[in-house]
Amino acid sequence: MIDLTKEEVRVMVKEKHMEFRRDKSVVNQRFNYLKYVNGLRTRTWIIYFTDEDICRSSKLVCEYGEYDEVLEDLNEAHEKVGESEWSYDLNGDSIQVILARQEWYFTVREARKK
Repeated sequence: MIDLTKEEVRVMVKEKHMEFRRDKSVVNQRFNYLKYVNGLRTRTWIIYFTDEDICRSSKLVCEYGEYDEVLEDLNEAHEKVGESEWSYDLNGDSIQVILARQEWYFTVREARKK
């Protein structure tokens, strides 16, 4: 989703990630983002945008029941570069994907490598 406009993200989620529905239950005016939740409510996907509505990063928050499937997806889609880190190239830039385990959930963050 990195570098896509907000409208392009809306279209892509609707067409390619049909298990997700837009969640407007909580709105934080300090951030420019779209929030999606899957039907089982086991995955929450927050996509962050610049002031110009260009995607700059995303965060997927999942229950541990999703762990094996998410890990398999990451390994298939990206190059593993660390214990819980993957990367891929986008228009000459390196995009970093980091999985972080918490006590009750885990997150997958995606952003341009700094």
